[in-house]
Amino acid sequence: MAEGQSIRVPASATPVRIPLTLDNGDAASRLWVQRAMVDEIWVEHGAWRSPSQSFFRPGDMDGPSFPAGFVFDLPDGVKDVDLMVSARAPVVVRPGAMSPEGITDLQQRGSALAGANYASLAVLSLVALSLFAAVRDRVYLALLALSATAFAWFVAANGHVYGWAGVRWVALWGVQGVFALQMLHCAAATWLAQRYSELDLGARRIHRLGNGLRYTALGCAAIALLHLDALSTTMAWVAMAIGALTLAFAIASAYVAVRHRIWNSLSVLTVVLVVAFAFAMRALMAFGVHGFWVRYGPQLALTVCILLVAVGMIGRIAHVRDERDRERLARGDSERRLEREAARVELVQQLQRRLRELPAGDLEWAAFRSLFERLLPLLRLESAALVAYGFHGFDLLLAEPISSKAHYTDLLQARMGMMKGLARTQAPVQLQLGNGDALHLLHGVVPLPIRAPAWGVLLLQRSDGTSFTDDELALASDFGRLAVQHADEAAAALSLRRSAELDALTGTFNRRTIDLWLSRTFSEAHRQDGLLSVLFVDIDHFKSINDTHGHAAGDAVLRQVSDVLRRELQATDLLGRYGGEEFVIVLPGRNGDDARQLGERIRLAIELVRLEYEDKPIRITVSVGVATRLPRESEPAAAVARADQALYAAKRGGRNRVNVAPAVFT
Repeated sequence: MAEGQSIRVPASATPVRIPLTLDNGDAASRLWVQRAMVDEIWVEHGAWRSPSQSFFRPGDMDGPSFPAGFVFDLPDGVKDVDLMVSARAPVVVRPGAMSPEGITDLQQRGSALAGANYASLAVLSLVALSLFAAVRDRVYLALLALSATAFAWFVAANGHVYGWAGVRWVALWGVQGVFALQMLHCAAATWLAQRYSELDLGARRIHRLGNGLRYTALGCAAIALLHLDALSTTMAWVAMAIGALTLAFAIASAYVAVRHRIWNSLSVLTVVLVVAFAFAMRALMAFGVHGFWVRYGPQLALTVCILLVAVGMIGRIAHVRDERDRERLARGDSERRLEREAARVELVQQLQRRLRELPAGDLEWAAFRSLFERLLPLLRLESAALVAYGFHGFDLLLAEPISSKAHYTDLLQARMGMMKGLARTQAPVQLQLGNGDALHLLHGVVPLPIRAPAWGVLLLQRSDGTSFTDDELALASDFGRLAVQHADEAAAALSLRRSAELDALTGTFNRRTIDLWLSRTFSEAHRQDGLLSVLFVDIDHFKSINDTHGHAAGDAVLRQVSDVLRRELQATDLLGRYGGEEFVIVLPGRNGDDARQLGERIRLAIELVRLEYEDKPIRITVSVGVATRLPRESEPAAAVARADQALYAAKRGGRNRVNVAPAVFT
């Protein structure tokens, strides 16, 4: 076979003999064989044999620069030689005669190009690592994997790694180690293509294909690292197939990136196509296509492609930061919404708990104190105040903290008309309000939904003087609405309870309520062994009053009597209307003598009443029956019965008198 032709050598455990006829007119000519992944190669001529060389065991003869081919010094005048090649996987060799000057030039060009490639990939790896450390986006981790695996693959495919001290042990994997690095690089390229083109968002089917290709490449790389000689030829074809599929996937991903208008994607697509063309030319070496750029062009094109991808991804840092800023803002907004919703729930629960049993007059105070407790820390307020007129019949000025009340009092005196007008608008505003030294303080004014003609506003002030956002004013308005709503509901519930407990005509407890209080007070007095007395008060000749003056006059008499009874009682005494003209009085802690004296005062006070109805005088007198709880009594029935009997005894005795049960019935 003539020299200068590309020769495909099959995988073989025994050396393959390739006869060559050299055209070496120059006596100083040497045999040059382009470096390929062979286990052993030498030249024979008759009994003469050159020293053996190996791709994976370069030895010291190649020096630190490591030439781009195998060089053999031939005996003078020799033209016919046998090239002996042993390889574990199919290789393509291209022998030829070359002068020392040509070998030196080729070696220098190859070393310079390889060194530039390695340096570029090392720098790109450091850049990718720095970007990942700064941005923490996995796309930069994929870029690091791509550039690092490209560096490892190139130094192994070019044979340089086997000449570097300290890492020559990687030669143990031989050609399959190179295949493993190639497939690892394909997996990294697939991962980066998925991330760079955002396939998981815009092309899910291609993204799933990429996952399958990536895992296949990683699995085949693991198999190659097992270093099974029987699989050497198979792994060579598998590596070629995975490389071709990776290029096809990269082209498809770059096209998707162009369609989605990802920055610099058109340049990346162009270079990926160039890389595909360069590797196609490299594959044609087996069919006689050869040359310096055919060998090194694919590596250079791939490095340029990685560089352009890195440039494009550096340009995306601003986009990534914007996304992170938006995510951080969204997370902050979400946390604020959760915090405010939690405060809203706590406010509702606190209002329901606090207002449940409070009397009128305390409901409003407690409702807005609860509001201030939640609103001041939530909106970072220095102070807040409630201004309300006619709210449940009260005029209110509440301030938090208490020390700020003087400021709001002065402000209210100077701006009362303005406050009332703002309350009618029902729209929160921010105004420069103040008086004297505080003239330019910024206040938020939040109207409250109080039914006209009553009105009310919340006044808010921050310590740092910053303005309120629309969301903050809306939050304050919502909290104010909740406070008003729960205060209204508590007042309505209190009114309903009162209407259910009180007699509508006299305002005293009704029969049902006074019976409950009787049972409760008797039980408590029995448990504590305390004193307890009961009075029955009945209006004398009440039917005659109705018949003579009418039922309206009878109602007036009932109201007058109930007013007198209330004036004569203490705060702990209980008064209820027991029947039509009959009242019952419960006296906790009083004995029979005290009860009798009270009955006399009541009788006398009512006798002195001068009531006129339609210019006609009505004389009113009452009869009173008194009974005291006996030591054994825990229920009111017996004592009530004795008081009732004492009352009727007073009636039979001439009316307008007080009778005590023990004195009458013993």
